[in-house]
Amino acid sequence: MTPEPNSGLQLGPIGLPRRSTAVKATITTLGLLLLLTAIALQRGEIDIPLSRMLDTFLGRGTRLDHLVLIDHRLARLLVGAGIGCALGIAGALTQTIARNPIATPDILGVTTGASAFAVLVLVMPRLAESTLGISGRAALIPGAFVGAFLTTALILGISWRGGFDGYRLILVGLGVNALALAFTTWLLTKASIEEAAVATRWLSGSLEGVTITDIIPLFVTSLVIIFVCLFISGDLGALKLGRDVAKTLGVRTGRTEFIALALAVLAVAVTTAIAGPIAFVAFVAPQAAMRVFGSAGPPPIASGLLGAVLLVSADLFAMSLPVTLPVGVITAIFGAPFLLYILRHQHRRTRA
Repeated sequence: MTPEPNSGLQLGPIGLPRRSTAVKATITTLGLLLLLTAIALQRGEIDIPLSRMLDTFLGRGTRLDHLVLIDHRLARLLVGAGIGCALGIAGALTQTIARNPIATPDILGVTTGASAFAVLVLVMPRLAESTLGISGRAALIPGAFVGAFLTTALILGISWRGGFDGYRLILVGLGVNALALAFTTWLLTKASIEEAAVATRWLSGSLEGVTITDIIPLFVTSLVIIFVCLFISGDLGALKLGRDVAKTLGVRTGRTEFIALALAVLAVAVTTAIAGPIAFVAFVAPQAAMRVFGSAGPPPIASGLLGAVLLVSADLFAMSLPVTLPVGVITAIFGAPFLLYILRHQHRRTRA
């Protein structure tokens, strides 16, 4: 099949490709996200008509409408979209540097490591206060970041051999993932019933309880990640062709891989601290973006857009059920079959 002609805007090192397929997919994805936004703001235990929504946003609504629409639904929507975007980009970055579709923060153990240390600061507040100077919910982000950083350092220390080999990285990540899960389980056995209940609920991955203040660290992180991804987009594109080919094109592969992995770790740490570990978004979004946007490899920014759509859709579905489930349960239910599909597809390609 003849590749689609590609032209675009170049701003120094920042390349913005423009293809008809990508443009159409971007417009469609943004339109779908706007539609989901309107539904999420309007529907719930209390349905709010469009006229009342507009009055509330213009400052003329009642206190109850403001509480429901702004403090609860809008905060949940923005946090969900931001988390989905960050996870989608993180998955695209790890899949690119490992050149393997299942090399995501979930599989590699980065998410589990961040979760383990976040649970540590939840169930051992005195330890968190003595080491971080803060405790409770405020300690979640630094705790998750420390866990993600240490987990990544351990994975790199074991798997790095002058670069990444996709399968070695996954095998090491699975081992570290098992260790982090065991550590989390041990922490839960040492916690009180109340602490274990809070930690278990948080480990399911949920947008319940998020607030407007959670938007600030999430969106600052997302903007930094998006900007850096645009800055290194050319090098990431070369990495999709393989490390050897990228080197011949003048790409400093080690530096690019380190930056990409650091961005993924940052995204996982912040999102896990805010909503707990939400599985499969980082895996599904990049693979879906490749197919929808017609790219040769996982496109980070497009993966972020689809990640936002996926998580907002999953949260809407979770809230529409007779029994409300955490959004992490919904993403796992729909993400697991997609993982099996990708594994089967990879097996067929290997045999061929």
